[in-house]
Amino acid sequence: MIKAILFDNDGILVDTEHMFFEVTQKTFALSGAVLTRQQWARWYLGEGKGSKQIAEYLGIPAGLREETMRKRDDEFRDRMAAGVPTLKGVHEVLKSLCQQFRLAVVTGASRHHFEIAHSSTALTGYFETVITSEDYQEPKPSPQAYMTALKKLDLYPHECIAVEDSPRGARAAVSAAIRCVLVPTSLTDITLCPDGCITIRDLTYLPKLMTRLES
Repeated sequence: MIKAILFDNDGILVDTEHMFFEVTQKTFALSGAVLTRQQWARWYLGEGKGSKQIAEYLGIPAGLREETMRKRDDEFRDRMAAGVPTLKGVHEVLKSLCQQFRLAVVTGASRHHFEIAHSSTALTGYFETVITSEDYQEPKPSPQAYMTALKKLDLYPHECIAVEDSPRGARAAVSAAIRCVLVPTSLTDITLCPDGCITIRDLTYLPKLMTRLES
């Protein structure tokens, strides 16, 4: 019996993945590097490479990398502070699912990032707990984030469903023995996702899927 649904945050609840890519692409260009959507999808969201490492791959000189990252981070914070849009149908989906399932967030971002992203979304009340990067040591695709959530909720893997948009997030869930629902975006490299994920077009399909999985 499924008792809980564990949601990734960026790219699932709020549309910050595209925002982060666009700001990174812009600041990299100012430093003379061309960053494509496909490269970001593979290196960052697929393989978990850090921004500095990607900057090195693209030939940004070592002396410029720190300044490039600072400019990117400053602009990203400013854009988030102006308001972050939620993904299609998120409010309705969470309102429906919370009547039957325990809901939680398992994100690779910091708690500060999560709080800024949700400062005006009115979504946090749906979640019993929020697991952020401060709560574990090894980032996704390590299963540690999901294992931390299982311990916090006092649940077994087979009692949960994970909802992810990236290969590294999906691998983290699968490595924790949690069934994963994948909601791909234009930044998702499907070829890097683990076998066995259930793919849906967007989050609005999740309530019907949960009914089918429960039957």
